[in-house]
Amino acid sequence: MKPSRYFTIAGLLLVLAGAGCTRTVYVRERAEAPRPRPVPTMVEVQPGVWVVEDYPQPVFYSDNYYWRYRDGVWFRSTTLSDAPVRVRVTYVPVRVRRIDQPAAYVYYRAPKATARIRVSAGVNID
Repeated sequence: MKPSRYFTIAGLLLVLAGAGCTRTVYVRERAEAPRPRPVPTMVEVQPGVWVVEDYPQPVFYSDNYYWRYRDGVWFRSTTLSDAPVRVRVTYVPVRVRRIDQPAAYVYYRAPKATARIRVSAGVNID
């Protein structure tokens, strides 16, 4: 018998001997339910223009869109959680464009006497 056949037969015997062995593995898993996103609070800063209160970006709501302002550029999205799309200034509603300093609304907190609303997904403010 050739030496290569010995290695082949020996390997086959090892595989067959190991096939009868079983091993039990225990895995500990911890499942957590996803946390619901908080519903944003909005306050009206001008007629027809709402701002998301206490938000890390200046985000306004008008004409059924969320308008974000970043580095001199306007973006829009249909919901607060959607990825915003860059838009030309001419597409931004005039009442939103006229906001003097949009960056001043980062983490905006309105006075306590100001009316607030909570907006859930799919709700339009008129």
